[in-house]
Amino acid sequence: MAEEQRPASANDAQIRRLTGVVIAVTAVLWSTVPVTYLLAGGGLPALAAGAILSGLLVLYGRAVHRHVAGVPQGRARVWALCAIVAVVYGLWPVFTEMWIYMPSIAGAAAMLMLPVRGAAAMLVAVTLAQVIGLALLGKGPAEVLFGTVNVLATAVVQFGVVHYARFVRELRELRNSLAEAALCQDRLRVARELHDLLGQTLTSITLKLELALALVDVDRSRVRPELEAMMEITRDAQTEVKGVVDARSNLDLGAELSAAVALLELSGARCALHTGISEVDSEIGAELARVVREAATNIVRHSSARVCGIELAEVNGLILLRLSNDGVPPEGGSGPGRGSGLHGLRKRVERMGGELVAGGDGAGGFSVRVALPAEQGSERTAVGDSRTAG
Repeated sequence: MAEEQRPASANDAQIRRLTGVVIAVTAVLWSTVPVTYLLAGGGLPALAAGAILSGLLVLYGRAVHRHVAGVPQGRARVWALCAIVAVVYGLWPVFTEMWIYMPSIAGAAAMLMLPVRGAAAMLVAVTLAQVIGLALLGKGPAEVLFGTVNVLATAVVQFGVVHYARFVRELRELRNSLAEAALCQDRLRVARELHDLLGQTLTSITLKLELALALVDVDRSRVRPELEAMMEITRDAQTEVKGVVDARSNLDLGAELSAAVALLELSGARCALHTGISEVDSEIGAELARVVREAATNIVRHSSARVCGIELAEVNGLILLRLSNDGVPPEGGSGPGRGSGLHGLRKRVERMGGELVAGGDGAGGFSVRVALPAEQGSERTAVGDSRTAG
């Protein structure tokens, strides 16, 4: 079951990446205070403000990570929020004008850490505190209004950036789930066909066998015809099963290329498809179609690819197929070429006089490369026009 799902490490890496982006953007915004002090010639205040904001960023970053990951903030959220509020408002008299917009941190943290009602109450409190604080600093009505609206808007924007990162994560997980669902459709179809074909056949075999067993001690001369009839039913069942398998095996290369592009883009990757030939031998096309299907399936299941490429060409009497992606998993994890599917395909390709190579491409990516002799004079099948997808 585990191999049917995208590795947890890929999802964890995505959460860390999104959290890192949010924290980096937040750090840049918050750095305006120490930078302003530094430009004004206040080295010590700049150092103090930087150290304090770094500590706040640690508390805020923990809340950001949990929100992006979609996990509860935990019991410590109240203490963390209290610490943020204490630092933000406790140091306002110290930094005065430079600290005038820092209450937005408390508002954004409240929206991340508290339920809706608690966050709304906190925003009201931040608004009142901002109005009172600006009034005590001797600001006029226009400055009080502008300063208060600015703090609230900044808090909402900071929360919006974090929530957008969470939305991106959830959207990518949804795409992966849809891609996995698409991969199951063919299996379900085959299972339904086999169930319909073999249900009645197996019932007939069971009845024939029961009758033969009952006739063993009564009339052995009638047992042989029943066994022969059972063998005929079995041969018919084998033919029916072979028909289902052949229908599944006779893949269309053009259709599989289009399906692979759609599947990879559904998983959230960009996929470029380039075909330099218009038709191939039907047997070779079916084999290449199997490789395309297996490789695309492995990319979705076992990597975190963002950019993929599929190339098909004919060079010096060889049909060349290459599927590449940039989503190489961590060393030791399950990779796009570590499963048994490509191993079986490699044996089939070698029996046809070709070669299949899967591994790192030397540029931090992973690729599957196939070379098969282009047999001339055989029945050929269309591949499709060269195009770029994604």
